[in-house]
Amino acid sequence: MKSSRGRYQNDEAKEEKKVSKRKYMSYEDVPIEEYPDEDPMPNHLTKKFLKMFLILFFAVVVVMAVLNLEKLTPENIAHWFQYDLLGKTDGDGYPVGFSGSTVMDNNFGLISGVPVYCSDTTITVLNKNAGICQESQHSYASPTLCVNDSFGMVYNTDATGYTIFKRDTVEHTGIVKHKIFAADIASNGVYALLTKSEDYLSELTVYRSDHLEKFRYYFADYYMNTVSVNKEGTRAVLSGVSARNGGLISVLYILDFSQDTLMQKYEVEDSYIYDVCFLDNGSAYAVGDHGLYYINIGDGSKLDIPYENKYLTAFTLKRNQGVCLSLSANPDGRDCDLISYDTGGSCDSWIHTGEKVICLDMKGNDRALLSSEKITVYDKGGDKKGTVQTDSDARRIKWSDRQTFYVLGKSRISKLTAE
Repeated sequence: MKSSRGRYQNDEAKEEKKVSKRKYMSYEDVPIEEYPDEDPMPNHLTKKFLKMFLILFFAVVVVMAVLNLEKLTPENIAHWFQYDLLGKTDGDGYPVGFSGSTVMDNNFGLISGVPVYCSDTTITVLNKNAGICQESQHSYASPTLCVNDSFGMVYNTDATGYTIFKRDTVEHTGIVKHKIFAADIASNGVYALLTKSEDYLSELTVYRSDHLEKFRYYFADYYMNTVSVNKEGTRAVLSGVSARNGGLISVLYILDFSQDTLMQKYEVEDSYIYDVCFLDNGSAYAVGDHGLYYINIGDGSKLDIPYENKYLTAFTLKRNQGVCLSLSANPDGRDCDLISYDTGGSCDSWIHTGEKVICLDMKGNDRALLSSEKITVYDKGGDKKGTVQTDSDARRIKWSDRQTFYVLGKSRISKLTAE
């Protein structure tokens, strides 16, 4: 016979068992925030997932950093953080009037992807919403602008002053002894000034990015008029002019800043050289009034590309792409053909436009031209990709990204998208 205590113990055990079973059969008495997760992800799977995510994330970051290594400067990172990440949008949008009374056609460009111009009184850099990144006063009578990636330079043509700047700051202002003919700046901040000389017809002085003299060369036989420095800041291509037997003769020089002697020299008869460009692949182009010249500096060869009795109406030189020309069979510039040559000296596009080209630009596989009150975009095959109307006084276009163009007019700058 069981004792009363044993019965009580058995009854209590049965009751506890019932309550225990009820816990797993109903949640009526349990607050919803205390419901157990019936299908939780195991801890080891959660850790594996997070580990894979972090690996993929950092892999993408490393790849993007490698692809944009040259642009990851402290200034660019700070500007990206300030304007892009934090959304700083000073400015009321385009179009915007420019400071000063005049801006020459060639004194308009892009620095780090945003517009820069030099008027008769100021050097101004705008952001993507027409806010002012910087505005610096100058007193140059004949300012000339040149830009390369994140560096810009304005020099006083036929005078002695110059200014080096970036998107947000003026880096240096200087004065040289002799009057400046031409200048150029490399993407790493090395720059060259082509000037008059006391005992020679002209001289080239090259400065490091800290503005100390790096190299000097004198020219005795030609008046030099253009210069382009390679991206490493170690070589330059120059052009000059002289007279021979009653005719005009131009010359192309290749200089290496580690050598005291001339590296290469080429003469071009009956042609005036408008501009030269040192390409990123180590070769060079020279654009003349009667022909285009490609110099393969590696093997020392020169390729002459005549215009074949056509008239040059506009051109653009791209260090990483080559050159694009607009040529017309008519003296008034009607019915232009767009012809581009790659960095190897080969023609990669020939487009008949039927337009009178005022200005042109190229980006990747596309070509853009400014004609009467419109911008037209073509692909390399000649198919029209889009158009956009411009002001009637549009003079210059600069292709920023995708289909976005900055346009210089008589008194203002516009931002347009071709569709």
